Amino acid sequence: MSFVLLPDLVLEEIFKSLSMKEILFLTQTSLRARHRISRHTKSHSIKIIVVDEKFERYVQIFHNHREIFKILIKTKDKKYFDSLWRFQTVVPVRYEWNTLVSYWKREVQGFQEILNYFNGLFLIEEVSFEFKQSNSHRIVPIVEYCFSKNLKIGSVDWPTFSESDEMTKRLLMASRGARDLDIKGFNSPSTHFNHFHLLKIDRLHIRNASWMTAEQAVALRNCKKISLGSVWLNEEDINRILREYIKNPGELQELRMSCYNDIIVEDMVKGLKIVRVNDGNMVRDSKYWFIAGGGIRFSAMRGWMGTIVIKRDP
Repeated sequence: MSFVLLPDLVLEEIFKSLSMKEILFLTQTSLRARHRISRHTKSHSIKIIVVDEKFERYVQIFHNHREIFKILIKTKDKKYFDSLWRFQTVVPVRYEWNTLVSYWKREVQGFQEILNYFNGLFLIEEVSFEFKQSNSHRIVPIVEYCFSKNLKIGSVDWPTFSESDEMTKRLLMASRGARDLDIKGFNSPSTHFNHFHLLKIDRLHIRNASWMTAEQAVALRNCKKISLGSVWLNEEDINRILREYIKNPGELQELRMSCYNDIIVEDMVKGLKIVRVNDGNMVRDSKYWFIAGGGIRFSAMRGWMGTIVIKRDP
């Protein structure tokens, strides 16, 4: 008797005894089987990591903090595949070293169909991205696709410059609700991006923010923890940022700015209403407290290696 004809209660018990990898292979027996299986597996939560390295592109599937499956995406050497796997498209595959190697005409299509396949079977908690190179024309459409499907974006790690500032803008927009975003930044100091107020990211790290203005830093207040590297702001700029945060701190919990300029803290807080001061010593500078809208207390100081730290009190 075919398992797809079994009652739901019996199927439920069968699936409890199977590993998630075994369930995945079972979905390949027929479309009807996949449909029946999905009715019992949609409550199973998974996390997905999309990785784009120099020589390999792949998708990792995690359940209970353990990798359960890995799909490698290839666009060459089709003759070395010995089986078929049905996503939306039926594609050649081979299985080696606990990895499903799949052949696609276009890599972006492969990523999208793999995401759709798992989204139809399980509850995707979040999709994260690790990009090791600057080829944004392959990278950005995948992030945008997740955003269009309302999939929660976890972390986005892109430590290199994109070859296109326009693609970096698109990545920022698609990642604006991510848990973590770590990017290199824009190549051109003249690049204009006026949508920082839309970013609502728990942890944002821009490694090279030499192009960032005080107004753009203020607009980031809907993010929680922000780290900006290679900033060219001066005391007047930071004073302006503090004034705006006093008016409306938003969701900001901490802002760290590694500044090229040697910031004089007394000038940075000049003219502001200071409610408390911790005097500095030979090791550290003075720390200043302010009260923002709603009675929120936050502090500002120059920390280690001249990093400016603006932090909300717990």
